Amino acid sequence: MSTALQVALFIAAVTFTVLMVCLIPIVFRVWRQVEKLVGTSDRLHEKLHILVEDSRELVRHMTLFSKLANQQLDDMSQITHTVRQWSERADRLVDEVGSAIEPPVHTFVRNMNLFRAGFTTFLEVLLHRNHHNQEKKEADHVGK
Repeated sequence: MSTALQVALFIAAVTFTVLMVCLIPIVFRVWRQVEKLVGTSDRLHEKLHILVEDSRELVRHMTLFSKLANQQLDDMSQITHTVRQWSERADRLVDEVGSAIEPPVHTFVRNMNLFRAGFTTFLEVLLHRNHHNQEKKEADHVGK
């Protein structure tokens, strides 16, 4: 049994040696790949850190922009409200002025129209009468 044990130990030693000879290059190759992966992840981490900082700055700018836009919308709302109040006041003023001035103006216009109609009638009667008197005088003068 000692020879069989020695042969088994020899085969195990050869197998272990062959396994180590095969595994050592594979382990080195895996080690290099892991180092590359670590280097790539470090570069990715740096770039992601820059991206995160840029994103944070972008969020700060967007927040500021949003605040300014909301403030401008509030200002526009206040301006619109003020203009609406002014417009309503102007409408009321125009209505009040119109109701205060319109009746006297209409009365004045009506009186002027009546005066013009009366004056026109007076002139027509006067001129027609003078014209009629001249025709009568001419007729009397011609007839004599």
